[in-house]
Amino acid sequence: MRLKHLTLLALGGCALFMAACSSDKPKEIKPNPLPKLVNSTVTVHKLWSFRIGDGNHGRFLLLRPAVSASQILVASSNGTLEAHDRATGKRQWRVHSHALLSVGVDAGYGVAVMGTVDGRVLAYASKNGQALWTASLASTPMSEPLVTAESVFVASNDGRLYALDRLTGKVRWSVDSSVPSLSLHGMAKPIWVNGTLVMGTGDGRLLAFNGKTGDPLWDTHVVDSQGRTELERMNDVDGDLAVDADTLYAVSYHGGLAAIDPDNGRHRWDYRLSSWQGIGLGIGNVFVVDEDSVIEAIDVSTGKSVWKQSDLRGRRLTAPVQLDGMLLVADFQGWVHVASALDGHWLGRSHFYRTGGFQSPPVVDGSDIYLQSEGGRVVGLTLQKSR
Repeated sequence: MRLKHLTLLALGGCALFMAACSSDKPKEIKPNPLPKLVNSTVTVHKLWSFRIGDGNHGRFLLLRPAVSASQILVASSNGTLEAHDRATGKRQWRVHSHALLSVGVDAGYGVAVMGTVDGRVLAYASKNGQALWTASLASTPMSEPLVTAESVFVASNDGRLYALDRLTGKVRWSVDSSVPSLSLHGMAKPIWVNGTLVMGTGDGRLLAFNGKTGDPLWDTHVVDSQGRTELERMNDVDGDLAVDADTLYAVSYHGGLAAIDPDNGRHRWDYRLSSWQGIGLGIGNVFVVDEDSVIEAIDVSTGKSVWKQSDLRGRRLTAPVQLDGMLLVADFQGWVHVASALDGHWLGRSHFYRTGGFQSPPVVDGSDIYLQSEGGRVVGLTLQKSR
């Protein structure tokens, strides 16, 4: 469970947290042993690896690489930012911001951006690491930034969403959202859908805004929680949102998975489960890892379960990614697992790090996969099918 990473967002929250932990805290789930591989048909091949800084340094940070056509950008919790050649893993440049990071890096349109504990957003030129601008927010950034052609979007600890000018860092607009008294650490990265900016909130909603002006467009709950206690009613939208041609997908903690029309916020279907991880898409399914690390495939058209895979229950899996009919997840002990996206049976697995396993979602671009471990190890991978 992720309860040790709860963040309190209101005065008096500490007393609430103490009471909740003493009476309502669920039991930790013992991790399942690794399932036997009867016939391994996929090899997880390492292209290169390197280490950056001190990794997460014991803090809960979902740091992951940002990928462009020719490079990847990675950050460590102590504010180090590096650019590496995507093909070889060779470092191109490094800068030290000397600031504790609250969220990791996103990059695009020549800019790499990250957020700090003391409420700043820092921007650097992705070409050479030159400092471009610093924006000061009223509160700590809590969502990974989203870089678009005109703006950098980031949500902060007080529930405010900021649109910053990509070239100068000046605030183009900002809007408030409600903040619950008890919340999981972090917020979902905003997503850009055809000129609309969509953000998830700590109280289980999706909010949509005109990306240029900040004007509100629609507001919907993902799936409401039905708990009896305050812990059970926590309803954060923390995992990455996903979008295909005409549907937006979101999942909430103690709530469920929803397929939503991005034009108006209307639900096409809902499916009840609990997850704080992001969503994978492919071959007509939505893939989700629930709070117990059970993997489930849901049909995108009907919202019905296609299959479940519970062999890795309790192993604190990352969000899933789908690649060429294969589903990839990583776990807290440094294993990378590959299953069939069709039915969930195991195809292969590899072990990379004995300490500092994986929390952050894998990043996929083309046929390449990138993972960043809690200990600061960054690895580039490909999947090779047996002939």
